[in-house]
Amino acid sequence: MREPIREKFSRAPRIAVPRHQSLDLSADDTDNPRSWTQKKKSTINTSPILIDNTPSTIGTAIYIAAIPGVQLQFHLTTTQAISPISLYANGLGIGALIATAACEIYGRRIVYRVTLPIALIFTIVGGCSQNFATLAVSRTLAGLFCGPCLTVGVGILNDLWDLSLEKIGTSFAVLFVLFAIWATQIGPMASAGIIEHHSWRWTFWVAAILLGVTAVWSFLVPETYHPQIIRARAKKMGQTLPSRGTNATIFLTAIGRPLHMILVEPIIFPTGLVLAITQSIVMTYYVGYALLFEKVYGFSQFKVGMAFGPLVVGALLAVPVVAILDKLMYQKARVEALRLGKTVAPEKRLYPAMLGSITLPISLFWLAWSGRKEVHSIVPILSGALFGFSHILNTLCLPLYNNDVYTIHYGASVLAASTFIRFLISSCFPLFTAQMIGRLGFSWAMSLLGFITVAMIPIPWAFWKWGPRLRKGTRYLRHLEVVEAR
Repeated sequence: MREPIREKFSRAPRIAVPRHQSLDLSADDTDNPRSWTQKKKSTINTSPILIDNTPSTIGTAIYIAAIPGVQLQFHLTTTQAISPISLYANGLGIGALIATAACEIYGRRIVYRVTLPIALIFTIVGGCSQNFATLAVSRTLAGLFCGPCLTVGVGILNDLWDLSLEKIGTSFAVLFVLFAIWATQIGPMASAGIIEHHSWRWTFWVAAILLGVTAVWSFLVPETYHPQIIRARAKKMGQTLPSRGTNATIFLTAIGRPLHMILVEPIIFPTGLVLAITQSIVMTYYVGYALLFEKVYGFSQFKVGMAFGPLVVGALLAVPVVAILDKLMYQKARVEALRLGKTVAPEKRLYPAMLGSITLPISLFWLAWSGRKEVHSIVPILSGALFGFSHILNTLCLPLYNNDVYTIHYGASVLAASTFIRFLISSCFPLFTAQMIGRLGFSWAMSLLGFITVAMIPIPWAFWKWGPRLRKGTRYLRHLEVVEAR
């Protein structure tokens, strides 16, 4: 009988082993990544957090200041010159989805070692391009092969730590998200600084240098994916593991799982939508800031890039707020859970996002109605601090909430699903931002985004109140309970 689709997609990754000799990784097994020393695990974690994550996410924003030069050299329309931003972002979303599936077949290490050098090659090709077609294709493929850094890194974190109970692991997860966000905010500033003294091609050369360091570092990271470690152990012991099916079947099942989860899981699409709209606003700023500060205030391209500075400041100010809320709300619940031998309710992660849902629309309306000639430029610039503050609160806490809900079994698939939604939606915004501002005016265009974020305010509050009930109704968690009971 053919396997039902929901059963097919909701299987947790696992490996059957012969009964005469167990290959399972016990808690004190030296091959178990969670039993490694904290020093070793912390060193490994610098790869997905500091090395791999930042070059991948900064690749979207570092192109911004290159737009005028590309437009002039290849005789393009504004939309055509902007499109490589969207193409790269689309590649990131699709690449993240494919990487999750590839990890189930080959493990995490090989995915890094293959994709990052290829991303480096296409970044260099983009910098050398002599026509726009080459530039567009190379940007798309560079994004596609950088995409794995966004999801495989979280998989490594889950392999090494129990993020719901281990404070060090949670700290690394927070850093992972923070560096991804800071890269999107620092990127326009870095891009403007590069273009101030060099040609547009240097935005590609800088990205290539960062990716080159990343590619070298990826060869130093050991395998952490538990099923792949078991497969390697079985091969070394001369044991044959029961077939999991063909690689094509495993790949299609694994790539289908995140897409299926978007459709059937009550938690993933709403949280993914909040993340997507928040990132879409960043993408809108990439184009909208230039239109506002160049045309209304007469800024140079360099000054427009520096106007993103308050976003970074706001993001930095959000960190102690998140830490305080975590200490007051989550850590107290964690101590109690450890004492009782239970797990912490994932909803304890949501307090910063609940605050961010309120401050986000305020930042947009502030920018919308202060960005005019009769108001000094510092006023709309400072609105970026509140947006950067809100950006951290939303983008940091919602992925942690999802990860706590779905744990190690589906954490990578959930992140792939939310990443796919995030980039699929946000990548479209740069393409119509100029037209939207041209037709509605800057104030009403930004206000439209503000009204959308107002409509999303209830989402984290609803999960805080009804999250336990929603978790009981999720198909994947119900199936996981059945599997663990066998």
